[in-house]
Amino acid sequence: MIINFLKDSWLVMLASLVFGLLVAGVHGQLKDRIAQNAQDKLNDKLHVLLSDADSFDSQTATTDTGEEIKFSVGKDNTGKVLGYAFKTSGGGFADNIELLIAFNPDITSVKGMAVLKSNETPGFGDKIKEDEFKNQFGGCPAQDKLVVVLTGDRSKADREIVAITGATISSDAVTQIVNRAILKMRAVVKK
Repeated sequence: MIINFLKDSWLVMLASLVFGLLVAGVHGQLKDRIAQNAQDKLNDKLHVLLSDADSFDSQTATTDTGEEIKFSVGKDNTGKVLGYAFKTSGGGFADNIELLIAFNPDITSVKGMAVLKSNETPGFGDKIKEDEFKNQFGGCPAQDKLVVVLTGDRSKADREIVAITGATISSDAVTQIVNRAILKMRAVVKK
């Protein structure tokens, strides 16, 4: 029985081995370029969210629970802190959502949010990448927990985030990721 299986499937196994080696080789050749593209995308988003900053310093801090937090500090030419940006992620409807969230210097409000990676449902959940949804986070207070509502005014900067029609789970996931980021950044900056 095993011999028959091997006779019948040797070509498929050989092809799988060859294609697996080819994919590994291509990834090995392109991994530095992939990492550089990810860093370039992050830098571009940093400059959009903290547009008044002239430079960015990467920093690492530890929360009271021992979690290590990496974030960027946006500064002007004099060294004055203009804001913080924190890369974070969490579960969405279909996959992990990776966000970059910017805060004002005293972490009292969110300056903005950018989606770095998302594989949410095309036509619905992927609308978290659109300005109409993302812009709701700009100016939101960082003292209170943000909540998702089904209807409301998307142009107001308050603690209510209006969900995307047909993508309430994705909207809620992004809001929860932002809420966790607020708590982490407030704990780190207060130190």
